[in-house]
Amino acid sequence: MLALPADAPLPPNPALVQTVGVAFPGGRVVRVPGPEPMADFPANPTQTLLSPRGDAAAVRFCWDIPKYDSCQVRLVRPGGEVQILTKSDVRHLLWTPDGQYLIGAGANTVRLWNLSGGVRTAVPTPAPAFAPGPSTSRITGLVQAGRDLCVRTEDRWYGKNSRRAGRSVTAIRYALPLLRPLDVTTWPKGKKEADCSAP
Repeated sequence: MLALPADAPLPPNPALVQTVGVAFPGGRVVRVPGPEPMADFPANPTQTLLSPRGDAAAVRFCWDIPKYDSCQVRLVRPGGEVQILTKSDVRHLLWTPDGQYLIGAGANTVRLWNLSGGVRTAVPTPAPAFAPGPSTSRITGLVQAGRDLCVRTEDRWYGKNSRRAGRSVTAIRYALPLLRPLDVTTWPKGKKEADCSAP
């Protein structure tokens, strides 16, 4: 039996490490181990997305810790390779229709990964006319709009003394795969839903 020093952290409980099986075309199933638990909270598999080409899958694991939510995405290949994607604390995931890129969105940042794990980022912001002072945006959805990506946000903007001055909704269209902003449309909250239809 191995004795640990009194001040050494306890090793993670392997019984709390969640595993998910990913089924690829042709019947190949790859077992994907999740991240180690945090404070005895396991990282639960919350989403598995097979790419349109069937040559990769994304598995999102999230820790359900009170007052602290965090996620991690693993890129899986049919041959059994599993790669942890950098900066993958995201709540929304989708593949581009050609299966070459995986798109994720956290609270306020959009990320686009290629199949080698390289990542690009963008931070959506509402139109200046609706945000005369400082503003914050929270991503509420991703929509594939033709060959572009549309990101929906709910925005809060602030006036003097950092008091909240209003809310709005925004639809930002990005060209893929560069994540180059094409247009930004913002409406007062309650007047219109952010329209993410293709132009």
